[in-house]
Amino acid sequence: MPPGTCVHIEVNENNVPSNISESVLLGSYLGVIAKDPVLAPLSFPDWRNKGLEPFKKKKC
Repeated sequence: MPPGTCVHIEVNENNVPSNISESVLLGSYLGVIAKDPVLAPLSFPDWRNKGLEPFKKKKC
């Protein structure tokens, strides 16, 4: 995707995407980024580490 490209994902009341084609596009793009250690340098050996708590989104 070119820099500055926006993908609008509409969700319903349960936060489930309602426009599937855009959701697939975004998911595919994020998958490519997540697999590249230069674009997404994730260096946490264990996500259960207590020091990562501020970065985790809590659900009520």
